[in-house]
Amino acid sequence: MATPWSRWAAVAVAAIVCGTAGPGAAYASAPAERELPSAEQRDVAIDASVAGEFPASAGPETRMSVLVTVGAPLTDLADVSASLSVTDAPLESAEAIESFVKEPASTVSHAVAASPVTASSGATAPAPGTLKVGTSTTVALSAAPGSLGLPADAWGVYGVTVSVMVGQDMVWSAASPLTWQPTLVPPLDVTVVASISGPNERVASLLEAAGDERVALLVDPSALTIGQRLSLDRREAYILPAGNLDITSVAHAEAPALLDAALAESRRHSTLAWLAVAASADDATAALATNAGAVAVLADPRWSGEAGSASSVVTAVAVDELKLAPIILPDPDLSATLASQPPAQPATTARVLAVAALKAGSGDGSVVVAPGDGWVVDGTQQSRAVEMLLNAPFVTARPLTVALSAPNRPSLDLPDTTPSAADAGSNQAVGAISALDRLNVMATAADSPSAMVADARRAVFDAMSLADRADPERRAVEFADAADRANAVINTVAVTSGNTLNLVSSSGDVPVTVRNDLDVPVTVRVAMMSRSPVLVTKAQPTATIAAGSETTVLIPVSAVSNGDVDVTVALRNKEGQTVAVAQTLRVKVRAQWGNAATGVFTAGLVVLLIAGIVRTARRGRKDTRVRPTDSADVAGASDADA
Repeated sequence: MATPWSRWAAVAVAAIVCGTAGPGAAYASAPAERELPSAEQRDVAIDASVAGEFPASAGPETRMSVLVTVGAPLTDLADVSASLSVTDAPLESAEAIESFVKEPASTVSHAVAASPVTASSGATAPAPGTLKVGTSTTVALSAAPGSLGLPADAWGVYGVTVSVMVGQDMVWSAASPLTWQPTLVPPLDVTVVASISGPNERVASLLEAAGDERVALLVDPSALTIGQRLSLDRREAYILPAGNLDITSVAHAEAPALLDAALAESRRHSTLAWLAVAASADDATAALATNAGAVAVLADPRWSGEAGSASSVVTAVAVDELKLAPIILPDPDLSATLASQPPAQPATTARVLAVAALKAGSGDGSVVVAPGDGWVVDGTQQSRAVEMLLNAPFVTARPLTVALSAPNRPSLDLPDTTPSAADAGSNQAVGAISALDRLNVMATAADSPSAMVADARRAVFDAMSLADRADPERRAVEFADAADRANAVINTVAVTSGNTLNLVSSSGDVPVTVRNDLDVPVTVRVAMMSRSPVLVTKAQPTATIAAGSETTVLIPVSAVSNGDVDVTVALRNKEGQTVAVAQTLRVKVRAQWGNAATGVFTAGLVVLLIAGIVRTARRGRKDTRVRPTDSADVAGASDADA
């Protein structure tokens, strides 16, 4: 038997075929012995849709009305009528409701209201049942109280069909269940739990749909704005691991570090308790979540299949003396109905209420409804279906905290593990851990938060999300893209020096160029390690490189002899973790060249100094020598002057 979730595609197709998807063109159906009209036979084409919603419930004192809009887009039509009918027998299950909505003509019904469809297009009143081309009209099909022909002493779920006829041919129909309540439906406690994760627009749409404060929220806080996180103070809310991580895949891959990383990311944004949403209720998943501190494990009905228990919350049998967190088992039929029916469908609210009534009638007593992160919403308003469900006279809204604290929960022995082809696998889990670890190191080297690092981390978490179990091939592609994106960010800070460097003295500085293509400055310690005793590094200098720039860092070294030495250059953060992959460079050490040059230069200076001294001495002796003088008196001088 197909599960409710596997029937989503069939329901969508049926909605279009049967008209429950809203307006659409339809053609007259011929008797069995006649062929259906071809595309060229446009004389019976109409546009029809239910205006507003089907009534969700009714009673003996209720007037039931449905509005249907009918138009003639291609040609004039005559003898057009609309009718409202109700099934003779009740619909006993969610499967019966789906079958009826898909093919209402296959269920025996009786008419309760009918009306000609007439649209005027001028001053002259047209004949009843006439539609001129290009005109449309809305007809009210109304059944007076007590005229539905349903039992007066027993509640039940029946089917309602709206049909449009041209002559004797039914050209369009739409169907919906109706909860008939001449007596009280058995009471039902309902807990609605909405998962909020995904891109920003999707998160906003889900929050809007789950706006009823009686709905418990499971949120990925890393995907919420500050305002959205602040609004959680007024709600019963729990956090999810970043990206709504597929913790079942993590458990089956035995990679708890990935869950730790996702929870650490969520806890950066919120201190709320966390609740695990799992694809499988097995011991491996429950133990992983329990060890990580989850208050409960919700088994997503899309993947976990049938509940295996009549209770919505159970106590799992302990694993190796580990007391497991409570297991929440949402009702698969009601969860799938709420999740899959578009809000604009006229029958959506009625279908949700009808399935809930059947659950109440089966004696369930309480249910958890979890549409999951695949919930179909329009993003503009609160869910009418949720509002109608929680306001139903037989329903009592039950907070999740009350459901989790209920005493005397039944015990359930979970399977050890349930491997699935939809699991991400150990290769992806280990690859995600590696990418996240390196991105974390890059983040510690950044002088301020980097949007590039944050986006790369988010891409890795999203590629491991629970929602991606629906398409493992797409997930593999998304993970490969996320890994490439992470590697690109990791490689934004790197050594860009050439492969060969020269050192022409026994000591000096080796220049190393570091490039930073990150969006924020980074501070790194440049660590050079020699692979030979010929060259010894003296220090590991620290440098700050501005965003989008490069800097030359001088590494002090000393050499004891000549030779070619391979060195590794790594960029590390202040904790010593490697920021950039170590690169191997070759340093050509020519220490004696520098010593010889220094000796020659020094010797030259000595020679020049000596030469200068000698020359100065010789000049000094020549300039101070006394020449012979004449004995004649100097003119104007006499002994008296002495």
